[in-house]
Amino acid sequence: MKLLRKIITLLLVLTIGFWLGASGLLNGTRAGSWMNTAVDYFPTRMELQQLRSSFDTFPLIQDTSFTQDQEGQKSKNNTILESNTHADVDYDVVEQTILTLVNELREEQNLNTLASNDMLKAAAIIRAVETEESFDHIRPDGSGPFTVFEEEGISYPYKVVGENLGMATYYMNEEEMAELLFNGWVESEGHYENMIKPEYEEIGVGVHYDGEFLYATQIFGTPLY
Repeated sequence: MKLLRKIITLLLVLTIGFWLGASGLLNGTRAGSWMNTAVDYFPTRMELQQLRSSFDTFPLIQDTSFTQDQEGQKSKNNTILESNTHADVDYDVVEQTILTLVNELREEQNLNTLASNDMLKAAAIIRAVETEESFDHIRPDGSGPFTVFEEEGISYPYKVVGENLGMATYYMNEEEMAELLFNGWVESEGHYENMIKPEYEEIGVGVHYDGEFLYATQIFGTPLY
């Protein structure tokens, strides 16, 4: 019954979408997306000085010499990872399948494969949960996506980071849903480019399920050190 309801909901959404597109009612408007992508490069010293002249704050690199101790970070980070569960969905299967597919794609392009990083994964989990409230690279509190690295327990000094967002009605098994989301990213130019960006070395994948929709976040990164 639950599966039938999800299929009917998906068909209704597709039908209404095609009707709106054909009717021209959306002309001149900005449609939402079931996927989103963002990239952030850490600025040069000159760029940072320019940014400081126009912004009050900027997500600076966190120096572990003045952040909380490493054991405290590790403990809070593990809490985030361990609490990320759902009775109806095996998040680990979805996350691992997405990671495998991304690395297979990069291997096809003769690129380095990405190592899974727990800090990036914890950040991706936070962002996946947040996208239930706001499916956007603007976080629910109005800040940019990479302020997630300022959350307690999350520390990832970086050279470059990027984020891909995805969501879909949950109506197949975990592996098939992971492939559905991954294929959607592949078919979108911006998301595809994010997944094959040579500069990246690591990745974190986070998943969240609200009982109807499955949300997935990829956060790519290259550490500063």
